[in-house]
Amino acid sequence: MRYAKTLVTALMAAALAGNGCQSVPKRTVLPAPAGTNTAAAHHNDEGIHAYDQGQWDAAKQHFAEAITAAPDLAEAHYNMGKTLYRLGATKEGDAHFISAANLAPGNKVIWDSPPLKNVHVPSKEATIPGFSDGHAGHSH
Repeated sequence: MRYAKTLVTALMAAALAGNGCQSVPKRTVLPAPAGTNTAAAHHNDEGIHAYDQGQWDAAKQHFAEAITAAPDLAEAHYNMGKTLYRLGATKEGDAHFISAANLAPGNKVIWDSPPLKNVHVPSKEATIPGFSDGHAGHSH
């Protein structure tokens, strides 16, 4: 019995130690870069504040305003994707993660984000008009 208790304690300690080694992201949403349209930067900042407070609907509204003011603001699209995930709108969020990735090809935070890794991106061949994989016209 004592051996079992010691084993359980050791396993729990190992599990906790393993969690402590993981890096924790400093911020879950991204600020607008310097030089961003003032209105877009303001709404992005307000969206971040709402997001940090767990006010998902308010965050969504501000990120939408930031995107309206600066449609090419990758950070606002990324933040909108994160917010939509929080609201359970993953398909809509996926579209914003893809937009963010397309707008910021070198942004490691966006490209390495767990939500983006779950987004399905169609193959290049699937987007070419007239492309066939040789299986057209019959069922499997």
